[in-house]
Amino acid sequence: MEKNNKFSKHEKLKSKKTIDMLFSKGRSINNGPIRVVFLPKQDPSNIPANVGVAVPKKNIKLAVNRNLIKRRLREAYRLNNHPFKTHLITNKIGLDLMFIYNTKQILTFNEIEDKIKVILTRLIDLSEVVSE
Repeated sequence: MEKNNKFSKHEKLKSKKTIDMLFSKGRSINNGPIRVVFLPKQDPSNIPANVGVAVPKKNIKLAVNRNLIKRRLREAYRLNNHPFKTHLITNKIGLDLMFIYNTKQILTFNEIEDKIKVILTRLIDLSEVVSE
């Protein structure tokens, strides 16, 4: 499978019902200021993971800065999601994910990317346990 660094419209987590279920029944992983809440999909489709990004207004007051952080989170996920997606596809697992930014500081892209890499590798390890 060739390396595919896409994050298409179909992979974005948009359904209010799914997001509510994710926060009520999902498990989470923390890595520094970034937390990910995840839940196995109800109806696994051809999309291995649906991903959302949240930056609370309580922590980052200015919308410009919230949008900057969201762009950095999405780009870090997009660049590093290939091994994660291939693992999900080969094991026929579907996950819904929400990345939540939990600090008042604005981290650089490299710091965010390092945190996302660690989270994705931990999710690969945990997805084997969760799917059973």
